[in-house]
Amino acid sequence: MGNMAEMDYDERRTYQRIPVGYTSRCLMPDGGEYEGTVSNISACGCYIELDAFATRPDPRQRVVAYVDKLGRFEGTVVRSAEDGFALALEMTAPKRERFAATLAKVANGDQAALEEIRRHPRVEIEDKPTVLTMPNGATANCKIIDMSLSGASIETHLRPTIGVFVDLGRMRGKVVRYHENGIAVEFAEVAPTPKAVMRHFEPAQQSA
Repeated sequence: MGNMAEMDYDERRTYQRIPVGYTSRCLMPDGGEYEGTVSNISACGCYIELDAFATRPDPRQRVVAYVDKLGRFEGTVVRSAEDGFALALEMTAPKRERFAATLAKVANGDQAALEEIRRHPRVEIEDKPTVLTMPNGATANCKIIDMSLSGASIETHLRPTIGVFVDLGRMRGKVVRYHENGIAVEFAEVAPTPKAVMRHFEPAQQSA
């Protein structure tokens, strides 16, 4: 990881930082839990303001932040100050690009982008290996890069035709687009909870 000056320069050059003012709940390294306010955020990092009584994390410590309207983030503290701290967000490259696109829409006043996050929260299943079953029954190993209740981004060398249905684990879905590392699949049914999604990727129960 580069120093703070390098990170700030790269972030300004690559990702848009927007003011938000969203409330957050921060889980600190010492086990404490404090309310804060995310004053600004980009796809690389955010600044979280804390009340005077809250413990300030030290640089290089890890913090988990649950941010209103945006969800759960993990990251490393890069700067601590009297009013709060700067957090470098950790996520996969594809997820960072999607989050950057969402923030750009929010900055342009597109509230539908936030509504999509609220309707279909992400499922913590990144980089999970599973099996992709093609329409002709052929199978191939693949890896889930990112997933929500309504779909998933998959790393695979296969390029099934846009619009065909495939099985991801035991989850049925339609191929909706290609990306650099594979494909994106929209599930045939939106799962009610992350736990419901995960059941489709657990080992099948063997009958006695």
